[in-house]
Amino acid sequence: MDKNYFRSLIKHYFLKGKTAKETKEKLDKYYVANAPSDYTVKYWFREFRGGRNSTTDEIRSGRPSDAVTEENVKKIHEMVLADRKVKVRELADATKISTERTRHILGEILHMKKLSCRWVPRMLTPDQKHERYANDVDDNPKSIEYVVAKRSMYQWTAGRVMTAFRYQNGVLHFASRHLHSDSFSSCFARHHKRRGMLTAGVSLLHNARPHVAASTTALLNQFSWDVLTHPPYSPDLAPSDYHLFTKLKESLAGKRFQSDEEVQTAVTNWTKELAGSFYAEGISKLVSRYTKCIEIDGNYVEKD
Repeated sequence: MDKNYFRSLIKHYFLKGKTAKETKEKLDKYYVANAPSDYTVKYWFREFRGGRNSTTDEIRSGRPSDAVTEENVKKIHEMVLADRKVKVRELADATKISTERTRHILGEILHMKKLSCRWVPRMLTPDQKHERYANDVDDNPKSIEYVVAKRSMYQWTAGRVMTAFRYQNGVLHFASRHLHSDSFSSCFARHHKRRGMLTAGVSLLHNARPHVAASTTALLNQFSWDVLTHPPYSPDLAPSDYHLFTKLKESLAGKRFQSDEEVQTAVTNWTKELAGSFYAEGISKLVSRYTKCIEIDGNYVEKD
């Protein structure tokens, strides 16, 4: 939808005395995936509080060189670090420069690119490359073949996250909320007790705080599970990013939902309809992707 349409809606709720949070919830409820981001809503609330009335773009910097300032580079960098899925348009709006100059800053100055819908460094440093293949894979590459569980996050509207524990044959459990370290550990403990499920193997976790917390680490050690840590800036080594989300987006494309609950139901039903081989395929690709990552000295794996 037209960005000025959403800006007018944000202004409408602002004038009615709604908070930015309440406005975001209303936009998410009625427009779901098309709703503006949390950052955009807060940005326009700040603008209106400061006395701005217009919802149209202000005149941007005339000369390209005027846009590439230390302040704009710093602001764009901070926004990307805060949200690696942030849109170029949102960055341009926040800095009041053109999208062309915004892309220039991202690519030519910050040396970043989009990989699996996330901004990542275009060229990894030697340390970052080493971290991508230093999980004892080079000593025992066969270990990846025994990955049986993967924690994934499906984001169905900005600010709403559904966490799914899944293994090579399907989804074990959904949690329609953010998980802190204690609740994350309790979910692991509950599924560990299920007969024939997750009693051995490798758990693939990324570096979010609940996953690297001392309580989580202690619990996995108690289960005698091997943990394959997920290195930073590596959506190409996450089955959910390079395999699952692509198909999920195709399934939900063009559909409208009236609430988060409707989206959760649609996602849950979609996962149940998939054959176990679909999940196994995504996880099995991790073997070849890690192998290729090692062969190319830790650089990004663009294709299987």
